Amino acid sequence: MALEAHLNELKLKHKHMKTQISSENKFPSVDEAKVNYLKRQKMRIKEEILSIEARAAS
Repeated sequence: MALEAHLNELKLKHKHMKTQISSENKFPSVDEAKVNYLKRQKMRIKEEILSIEARAAS
């Protein structure tokens, strides 16, 4: 059950990161370094989600 809660938390963080990236891209002077950092964090979260789901399916 704790694993499921952690997975749900990661999915929520992933969704938040997506929204944050979209918001950052709306500014006329986009901070590319910040956007790239957010994208890397989002990818890291996605990889962790996939890893957990693969272990849960086994």
